[in-house]
Amino acid sequence: MIRTHALQVVFLALTAALLLASSQISRPEGWPLAGLYGYWIVRILIEAGLFLAFAELIGRLPVLRTRRMICFALAAVVSLFPFVLSITAMDLILGLPELDGSIGMLPVEGLASADQTGNTQIGSFFREVFFLSDNHLALCLLLTAPEIFRTSNVFRPAMPMPGTAEAFVSGDNSPPADTPAPRPGSAEPKAEHDWALGYQRHLDRPLQGDLLRIEAQEHYVRLVTRSENRMLLYRFNDIVAELAPALGMQVHRSHWVAFNAVERLAREDSRLWLLLQDGSRIPVSRKYADEAKHRFAPQPEPTKKAVS
Repeated sequence: MIRTHALQVVFLALTAALLLASSQISRPEGWPLAGLYGYWIVRILIEAGLFLAFAELIGRLPVLRTRRMICFALAAVVSLFPFVLSITAMDLILGLPELDGSIGMLPVEGLASADQTGNTQIGSFFREVFFLSDNHLALCLLLTAPEIFRTSNVFRPAMPMPGTAEAFVSGDNSPPADTPAPRPGSAEPKAEHDWALGYQRHLDRPLQGDLLRIEAQEHYVRLVTRSENRMLLYRFNDIVAELAPALGMQVHRSHWVAFNAVERLAREDSRLWLLLQDGSRIPVSRKYADEAKHRFAPQPEPTKKAVS
């Protein structure tokens, strides 16, 4: 999923660069057509890189980790100024006119003229910021499109009706209508998939098979079952907190495993590993080593007392 999202962003950026290059009627004197396309590709990639870098930095703030659209909006505004500075520097290196042609003008009437020229250049810079803002914000909106399409309810499958079996599995808080009420004095039956788990509300379709393990990958988590492998935009710590302690345990800062998925505990190069039924090798950190040994290490057989 992460790789797919990155490829989508690169594809959109390159498409925007090619459209801008093909729509430019004139090109700088002495420039070949390939040079014009190369210029726009480099320029748009710089712009996209700055936007995504600021979005990643802003997204690390605790209050904004789950508010991706706010992160993108702030990144679009904050990255505008370094974008204008970098593009202005690139244009100056290539000999292209920038900032109303005021760069490079030398004062001719002493210090007062120097101050006037400096003020002119500052004003030209802010005019350049205003002139490039629509181009920059439009590209940022284009690069945000994959996130908008993925998170918008308009493009998600319709939620199942409350009280149905589909709602029971996919995240409805109310149990299905045909679920029998527990008898007095008996324990309430537990479903294989607890409908109160928050992460299941973000799944396009229910998970198929028993959950074996969960792995953190940046802003995503990888959900591995006996039947499938799926990525979900969700915080690893949140999903671990939602899972019942009887189902499994966290064994690493990036790994959670189900108890019934573990075949054995192994040691290799002074490190502990869990070997799972699907062939995965999950590292066990020192923080969870004692609990993992207690639960998964083979217990010695009790010795029989000699009969006198």
